[in-house]
Amino acid sequence: MKKNFLLTMLAAVCLVACAETQTKTEIKVTGELGEPQPTFLYNFSNRQLLAEGQVSDGVVTFVVDTVEPVIAMIGRSADGRQPVCAVVVDGKPIEVTIKGDEAEITKGSEQNMLLADADNRLTVASSPIEQVLKDYKEAQEKYNGEIPAEVMADIEKRYEAIQEDIIATQKQIIAENASNMLPIYFLCATGVDALGAEFIDGFLKDYKYKDNKALAPIVASLGGERNKVPGAPVVDFVGKDLNDKECHLTDYVGKGKYVLVDFWASWCGPCRAEMPNVKANYEKYKDKGFEVVGISFDNDKKAWEKGVKDLGITWPQISDLKGWECAASDLYNIKGIPATIFYGPDGKVIKANLRGEELGKTLAEYLDK
Repeated sequence: MKKNFLLTMLAAVCLVACAETQTKTEIKVTGELGEPQPTFLYNFSNRQLLAEGQVSDGVVTFVVDTVEPVIAMIGRSADGRQPVCAVVVDGKPIEVTIKGDEAEITKGSEQNMLLADADNRLTVASSPIEQVLKDYKEAQEKYNGEIPAEVMADIEKRYEAIQEDIIATQKQIIAENASNMLPIYFLCATGVDALGAEFIDGFLKDYKYKDNKALAPIVASLGGERNKVPGAPVVDFVGKDLNDKECHLTDYVGKGKYVLVDFWASWCGPCRAEMPNVKANYEKYKDKGFEVVGISFDNDKKAWEKGVKDLGITWPQISDLKGWECAASDLYNIKGIPATIFYGPDGKVIKANLRGEELGKTLAEYLDK
């Protein structure tokens, strides 16, 4: 009897504790709801559905129970493909107003109002792109699709300057909000490639929420970037070759040859366009201590086999047939293909992302002796 009494008391204490730590957040979305209506609220980091909104009198209402603050996205589809607005679910009521294609947080906690301000700043920074795109379209029409090199160079220069301003604004927003959760959203939404590993590494050292699980992909990407810096030792990748035999990247790298690891896929147009360049350099230097190893981001073996045959690839191939879920994506922070890593005979990185003329120049530097 005494034991049962104690268990009952412990259960009651647990229920009280859970009730104290769980927070209810109400979110209202008003304005031009459009179709499909924004009735899905999901976790920004893992796309887990948090709540489905109820529509009444032109207002979508979400009620969410959370144990700790979380960054969420209001969307028009459950799979996260039609996002509308990010919010910080932190126990304080939130109001979002939609006008046309724009959504704005109009009421919420301090974090949410800072997020609204950040979004407005980025809108200002990116607004000149509209004029650049307009000028590009007009140039296409004026020159019948054959835009002169000097005109195109000017358009590209202006576009790149705007992109640099956007990144600078994002970095400033991240730095200014080191005491709240906003950087999690901007770090994850922008990524290591755009913000730079050095900037993110420096920021995370003292960031209050650096251990938040939502940052796991960023931490993984940072690790991948470190594996590509000059002098970094090879990190092994395990997969199978075209004969279904398990093989390791270290079967080739660090064995006394210069090795170009080529990340590609049969379905990747730019990869196929770059392949003649890789082939030409392979033929030129294969008898001088040079090897190429392909790591395929295919998920269909037959397509992979056909791609290798059609492109006349003769060097070793490895894949885990997981597409973009390929383990190499995180191991080396490969977020776009084609991509390459060039290793020395000692298995240490010489350079990364060699393509086009740069590939031939670098190989000549090390192998024309």
